[in-house]
Amino acid sequence: MSERSRRLRYHGPKPRLREAEIEQFVDVGCCGREAVAAIDVVSGAVVGTARFVRDLDDSASAEVAFEVVDSCQGRGIGRRLVAELTSLARREGIERFRAVVAPGNAPAIALVRSAGRLASSSFADGVLELVVELEPLPELPQAA
Repeated sequence: MSERSRRLRYHGPKPRLREAEIEQFVDVGCCGREAVAAIDVVSGAVVGTARFVRDLDDSASAEVAFEVVDSCQGRGIGRRLVAELTSLARREGIERFRAVVAPGNAPAIALVRSAGRLASSSFADGVLELVVELEPLPELPQAA
């Protein structure tokens, strides 16, 4: 990711991830932490990720974050990642996503809003916090 993309994603300069941050990113698949990834089918490289972490004080809410490498931005990868993550979250009983976004990051704001209905937005400490109500899972037809 470029310096600009890292600044938008991490809300400041981020030349490298600390060991504790790396451990948080790979600790998924249980305990209210899930992630999905987009893989380039030719190179096998990860080109995007989206993840959520269930809020400790509200089990129906989770903080969401995502990133797509610069060369793949604007191709619908982020939207697909968010759609997959939303489906996974709904199956786990999560009803709301909360995201902290840099105020000028229009693509990130649009991605968060694509997950559902905007329930609230607030600005504090130089960042925008968005809360979206996720679309409910489709009901399965009842057996006759």
